[in-house]
Amino acid sequence: MTLACEDLNDLPADSAGATTAAPPAGAPVLLEEEDLTILRMVAAGRRRIDIAGETFSSITKIDARTRRLCHVLAADNREHLAALGAVYGLVTRERLPGVPSTQPHVSEDDQDVLDLVVAGLSSSRIAARFQCDVDPVHTAIARLAFAFGADNRCQLAAHAVLVEAVTCRAVSPRFPATALSGLPPFHVTSTGTGVLLHATPPRPSAESARRSPASSIPAVRAPDPAEVGGGKGPVTGSRRGPAPIPPELATWVNNYVGRHTTWALPNDASGARCWRMSSPEGIIELRVPRTHGDLQREVSAHRHAIGRLGAGQAPRLLGFDPRPRALLTRQPRGERVDDAPDKGLHLRESVHEQAGQLLRILHESTLRAGDRHAQAAENTLRYIDYVDRVLERIDSPVLAGHRAVIRRRLVVLREALPQLPVAFCHGSFGFGAWRWQRVTRSLALTGFERSQVMAAVVDFARPSLLWADRPALQDAFTRGYGRPLDEWERRLLVDFAVLAAVEDLWHTNPKDDAKTYARLVGALRAAAGRLPVPETVAAIDSTEAPTG
Repeated sequence: MTLACEDLNDLPADSAGATTAAPPAGAPVLLEEEDLTILRMVAAGRRRIDIAGETFSSITKIDARTRRLCHVLAADNREHLAALGAVYGLVTRERLPGVPSTQPHVSEDDQDVLDLVVAGLSSSRIAARFQCDVDPVHTAIARLAFAFGADNRCQLAAHAVLVEAVTCRAVSPRFPATALSGLPPFHVTSTGTGVLLHATPPRPSAESARRSPASSIPAVRAPDPAEVGGGKGPVTGSRRGPAPIPPELATWVNNYVGRHTTWALPNDASGARCWRMSSPEGIIELRVPRTHGDLQREVSAHRHAIGRLGAGQAPRLLGFDPRPRALLTRQPRGERVDDAPDKGLHLRESVHEQAGQLLRILHESTLRAGDRHAQAAENTLRYIDYVDRVLERIDSPVLAGHRAVIRRRLVVLREALPQLPVAFCHGSFGFGAWRWQRVTRSLALTGFERSQVMAAVVDFARPSLLWADRPALQDAFTRGYGRPLDEWERRLLVDFAVLAAVEDLWHTNPKDDAKTYARLVGALRAAAGRLPVPETVAAIDSTEAPTG
């Protein structure tokens, strides 16, 4: 979804000659008193016919001057023009009665809608941005209009800016990411017949502002085990060398975060193409998920679950566009736990306790799903089937004596799924996704590309590979998580640990990371050796009924 101000606002030809092309960015622009009157009446929510009547002008002339104002201030429409007029100080509280004296309180979801209203997006585009119907957007705008004392969207945009309920970047991505109060004053000179505006918003070149068709984004192939070798997934570029973002995405990304040094990453386990940028605010990650369904799932995860984790504890969604399937996030600061200078962090009880605390917050998140148990069973079954296919194609001696046993245990897992507690899962939770922040001595989580509702035991699998020889780590994790594993989770934990080890082994190339590959081989061998003798769910049911 293209942001407001991303493209040039080309003026239609005006036969009356009332409109002239705006000068280049940075050149002084004269706004006559009539222009300012129209701007303030637009911000007040007045209709075109009302403005024409009060200024004794024709509607054609009002439209021409409004178009010129939009061109000068780089506004996309009347709502955006009202917001930018307030940012430039051309619309003030004194000239706009009804502005709230204090900033109203709005929910996080309504704030997201407000940011897009002041950016000039229509209700349908906002709904497309949030992957929802337009009716909830209309309802949110109505709540915001009531809270800000506005009668329409133009008033709402102006009031939101005047009470500083939005940031500069929300009004226009070309402004710095600061509060409105921190924006340097614009150089405006009164001329007696109007004002001379000495600084106008910078505009991109016509080439960079041109929108690209959705078809210009090549589809990303699914990481099907039948098509690619283990650990040999398609790579989009070198991790260490700079790699420019494709032109069809560059303008969209630059409008959000500006231009930064970029490097490409290998396609992740879900098949998404990835790039990273280094910025003063931290590492920015651009992802192009494989399908629109993957994009919708990741956006929903960020909006309704991942956002529940505290600031600095998880990635933050900066923006997304369903047209090119692009997703932009800011990653938490920190070093990989297994690569941090403090060796052995992944074996510390305090680290596992913090991991349990973060995971409990994530697991308790509630997505807007009807039958969570049915959805969790379906997603977990799909995961088991995927690992089953991977198992056929891993050529490793470690599986030589365990492949048949693992297959029999997969049958048990499929039948036992309805008995397992469900949660909103990380999907690849383990110390590979943990980031250690040395200054605060705290933990953060990354790698949410496969987050979804599943059996909660899926997230216990990878940490449990360390618990067998170090039970104190499991005790610490349980303290942080707030509850012990229930009977079914304890019985099937080793099975899911084997599945996690098989999957991680499949995605690791021994030529690129021999140390990690050897560690995973050892973990898989140890976990497979702990698998119970083959049994059926009927045999499990014949024992004491599980509790919890």
